[in-house]
Amino acid sequence: MNKPDSRRPVAAIIAVGTELTEGIRDDTNGAEVARLLVFAGFVPKRHEALPDDRAILAARIAELTASHDLVIVTGGLGPTHDDLTREAAADALGLSLVRDPRLEARLRPVRSRHRLEQAREQVMRQADVLQGATVLTPSSGTAPGQLISAGIGHLVLLPGPPHEMRPLLAEALETLAPGRRDTPWILGCVGISESDAQVIAERTLDQHADIRLAMLARPALVDIVLIDEGAGESGLDVATREIADALGQRCYATDGATLAEVVLREARRRNLTVAVAESCTGGMVAEELTSVSGSSDVFLGGVVAYSNRLKERLLGVDGEVLDSFGAVSQEVAQMMAEGLQTSTGADVAISVTGIAGPGGATPAKPIGTVWFAAIASETRRAIRHEFPGDRAGVRARATATALDLLRESVLSPRESFR
Repeated sequence: MNKPDSRRPVAAIIAVGTELTEGIRDDTNGAEVARLLVFAGFVPKRHEALPDDRAILAARIAELTASHDLVIVTGGLGPTHDDLTREAAADALGLSLVRDPRLEARLRPVRSRHRLEQAREQVMRQADVLQGATVLTPSSGTAPGQLISAGIGHLVLLPGPPHEMRPLLAEALETLAPGRRDTPWILGCVGISESDAQVIAERTLDQHADIRLAMLARPALVDIVLIDEGAGESGLDVATREIADALGQRCYATDGATLAEVVLREARRRNLTVAVAESCTGGMVAEELTSVSGSSDVFLGGVVAYSNRLKERLLGVDGEVLDSFGAVSQEVAQMMAEGLQTSTGADVAISVTGIAGPGGATPAKPIGTVWFAAIASETRRAIRHEFPGDRAGVRARATATALDLLRESVLSPRESFR
């Protein structure tokens, strides 16, 4: 059985910014912070966004620090007029803000770049620290983090930009839980719903004690996270293999590797090269592959042929085929893959063309219609999907499906497609 969450310290996450609460920008930190909290032994119980309002933020910090072992606040620590997290935290805890001389010295060169005195003073506000707080010195950016005892546990203030937040969060967690890192066992899944993946995992874990399950889902992708709560490495290994067997081909990795990493790793093992031709995904498949260090020894490149004209010129798609069947069709997808392989010489070539919306749909081809084609060895493969969701969701699902088609083509280049 899984141990109940009540045995572990609970945490809350607050993302600060009116742009978040008004839907202008997405919170890019929450999921990452929650995941790292889990690995450090905490149970994230709340995750919410609050506006740049000092009174609202102060009241919520006071409430959450009284009921959670750890409260993480990201954002609102910069030099602008609406960066109010420091002041709100001081109000919540009944503490004064004091100017830290070391931070002050770090900020003086930044201050000198500004001409207006008001702007200069706003820069120096970043040196104001809660009385008694531990300063988390930034390695990137100018805003420091802060760690302080509060309520029944601790409060951590972190800057909002992810590249500034990450190292300071790692420092805070090392202070709060030194040496505690639950190395998770992660099974990557594609082409399966989060609910189905969870049910399969839970059925297996019924036979295994002291393993906690967490699910992390993105469009078309699901991570099954197993965290050791007493099972040990051998217990986790057995459970991982059993879940992977139950998932079958939908499980692409049991070591935490991304789908793109698996494609490149398996192609490298087989001495195969790959290339991609994209229309509706606009280079997203190539971006996933090239985000992996060392991909150049496997990935030859890609072509983004968004217009019909470029499909003809760059990929050799027949204009009459385009007129007869339309750009989103099996015939065009296959010709895109064939033209790509001819021009690049890749061992495995795939294509993707579809309707991401919100316009361009017909009764026969609704929004979310995407055709994929692959060439590997002498095998030609084509599949059609109708993905749910908005434009971003369709493109994300198409990208994951294209990578999965690459994976299957690399693993079984001479076998017919499912």
